[in-house]
Amino acid sequence: MKKIEPITDPNAIKRSITLFKQGDVSLDEWHALTQGLYSKNSLLSFQNDWQVFVDYCREVNVSPLPAAVTAVRRFVEAKATTRKASSIKRYIITVSMMHRIHSQSDPTRHREVRFTLNKLYQEKADEAGQANAFHYHHLQSLHTKLCTSDRLKDIRDLLIWTLCFECMLKRSELATIQFEDLAQMEDSFTLHIADNVMELSSEASALVEQWFEMTAMSEGPLLRRINKHQQLGEAPMDHSSIYRVFRRAAEELGVQGTLTFSGQSPRVGASQDLSDSGLTIKEIQQQGRWKSPAMPAQYVGNKQARDEAMDKFKRKLDKD
Repeated sequence: MKKIEPITDPNAIKRSITLFKQGDVSLDEWHALTQGLYSKNSLLSFQNDWQVFVDYCREVNVSPLPAAVTAVRRFVEAKATTRKASSIKRYIITVSMMHRIHSQSDPTRHREVRFTLNKLYQEKADEAGQANAFHYHHLQSLHTKLCTSDRLKDIRDLLIWTLCFECMLKRSELATIQFEDLAQMEDSFTLHIADNVMELSSEASALVEQWFEMTAMSEGPLLRRINKHQQLGEAPMDHSSIYRVFRRAAEELGVQGTLTFSGQSPRVGASQDLSDSGLTIKEIQQQGRWKSPAMPAQYVGNKQARDEAMDKFKRKLDKD
């Protein structure tokens, strides 16, 4: 990061904050703010990254400049579900720069934000390679151990593991499931994900019914945070909360020293189990809702099919 002299005049600080906290600022204004030290491409990057932060702050009704430590931490957690670590790092660099230029306390330096970032980077690094597979026998062992529990957290976590495995859910899909996405049929429930309707097994349906009875929910996010007093919150689970649930699965199974589960693990395990049962890569691709057969091919260890699928998918993108 180049050395930009902070604005020191109180009136100039106030004017600049008023301008930039609204977003949609021209490149000329960015050029002036950064004292002509950056190229047009760098300014475009600052402009786009700052706009992402401003838009988030507007959604949750908090100030982007100066921003509170809690607002920045929650921004990181929110973006972690859909953005790569490199993108989040860029966002934070821009947020930090904006506070320093305007002679404001830098919230990104606070230990709360640094801890969240370090944890995120570690989690993303863990998921960069192929995740350990979470198989059907893992799910069955957890079900046997926890299905009769009267603790809210046990049933919620068991429901998470079950839905992720049966429906081969992405972590982002899991986090956005609403009460209304589940429909009760005669003997089971169906789950609606985008344009897909998936019928749940009797075990999964029983867990859904048990969850509804324990929580008495009738709307909103299906899976929510639970505090230390076993009280259900209103907010949906975030990336970090879901990550801890999968860490817990390894602990409950007694394999935490040898296996590390993540939100990707059920898709890996389900792909391998389906392959073992005789399904083709194409059939697994359809069941897991992948755009290309490359990932399921990788998960089941078919390197040739994976490479061919990746080449074909890249050619299709080039044509589009």
